[in-house]
Amino acid sequence: MRPGLVLRSFTYAPWPLLLATAGLGLALSLYNDVSTEGPAFCVAVNGLSIITSWPAALQAELALNPLHRILAGWFLMLLAMMPPLLAMPLMHVWRSSLPSRRIRASVMFLLGYCALWMAVGPLLLAVALLLQITAGKGALAVAILIAMLWRAGPWHRVALIRGHQPRRIGLFGWAADRDCLAFGMVHGLFCIVSCWAWMLVPLVSGAWHIPVMLSASLIIMVERLTLSGPLRRQWQPLSLSIRLYTFLTKLNMERPHG
Repeated sequence: MRPGLVLRSFTYAPWPLLLATAGLGLALSLYNDVSTEGPAFCVAVNGLSIITSWPAALQAELALNPLHRILAGWFLMLLAMMPPLLAMPLMHVWRSSLPSRRIRASVMFLLGYCALWMAVGPLLLAVALLLQITAGKGALAVAILIAMLWRAGPWHRVALIRGHQPRRIGLFGWAADRDCLAFGMVHGLFCIVSCWAWMLVPLVSGAWHIPVMLSASLIIMVERLTLSGPLRRQWQPLSLSIRLYTFLTKLNMERPHG
């Protein structure tokens, strides 16, 4: 195995732009964490049942951090974690579109993809708040356990496999825009199914939000790039490294020249 080839593969388009976008999202997320008044979730409800404490905790959270600020933080989190996952679908959209429509096609794909992730954001944020109410200081450990259990199940891998399947992209007019938008939404749907549990982990990490977000992003990217083999395959670091090297080397060989 030659690590140099693996690292060099990340210098080919669209990786530099996607990694730079993720870096920008990370920087903005760090700034947002510093400038936000109070933690992402401020749960100060003691001695109450879950049913009683849930409305009070939600009201306290919205009073401390208005909905627009919470959604902005969620968008920055997506901006920091998701771009590297979009290399293959964006390459498919780019190569399947006419040269004059490639930018437009990519934008339509991204609109469909981001629309679903932004729609599911409030639900994940609510689940994270509920998890903090029920588990308290152990919320992070519980979230990691949920993510690992979800990863071990069949639905996670089915979603990964379905997310790798390309769709037909039209060449002209509204049909092309519709296909790109639908492809973005379908890809976003399977991405949500496969990634939601890992996205939940940073939401309950408190002061460790940024490093936990980076770790979760790396895990998701490795899972996405090393997809192969039967559903029963488990987490094997050496096997993942070999498959990642093979994938990136193949991607390098298939890269169009000139």
